[in-house]
This record gives sequence, C-alpha cells and structure tokens, in this order.
Amino acid sequence: MTSLQAAALWIGLNAIFLIFISWRVGQGRIKHKINLGDAGNDDMQRRIRAQGNYIEYAPAALLGLFVLAQLGLAANAIHALGGFFLIARVSHFMGLGMGVWPMGRFIGTLSTMLVLLATGALLIWKALA
Repeated sequence: MTSLQAAALWIGLNAIFLIFISWRVGQGRIKHKINLGDAGNDDMQRRIRAQGNYIEYAPAALLGLFVLAQLGLAANAIHALGGFFLIARVSHFMGLGMGVWPMGRFIGTLSTMLVLLATGALLIWKALA
C-alpha cells in the first residue's frame, strides 16, 4: 500500500465516522422532537458538541495526512497517525457524545492533540527538508 492509499484509507474511515456521529444528531432530533439547536436538552448538547468537536479537529488532521503522503512520508507512519487519530476521536465520542466512558473525552482530547502535534511537526520537517 502506498502512502497515498494509506491516507485515503484513514480519510475514508473518518468520513464514515462523521456520517455516524451526524446520524446520531439526527436521531436525537427525532427522539427529542427538536428541529433546531439543542433546546436546552443535555443529550442533544452532547450529541451536537461531539459532532462539532470532531468537525473542528478532523480537517487539520486529515489534510495533514494527505499532504504528508504527497510529500513521501512512509505508509506505516501515515497508518500510525491515521489510526491513532481515529481511535482518539472514537474515544472522545464515547466520552462526550455517548457518555458511556467518562475518561474517553480526556483520553480522546489528549490523543487528538498528540496526533496534531506529530502531524504539524512532520509537516514542518518535510517542508524544510
């Protein structure tokens, strides 16, 4: 598998994950009969923030994977970054979006920041190399 194929795999898996967390927002809207916003409902607030939080961080991480692949970073490094990012976001979702794993939010946030730090550092290194 090439680096670009590895990036495509992780970008694709993250796109499917985004569909899932977006679907959960829609299901919450149906369940709670809320058409717009969260109406002060705690469950809707968690669902919406989990989706929003994902959308805030995913573009930088996934674009970073694509650019690193284009710059020739090894496929195994792309897999490591992509896998760690998806696991981080699923952990965060389990903690915030579903409320089933309280430590998930913290672990997911910390792991996301570590992936972004590594991705940023590698992008800078590749730009200056």
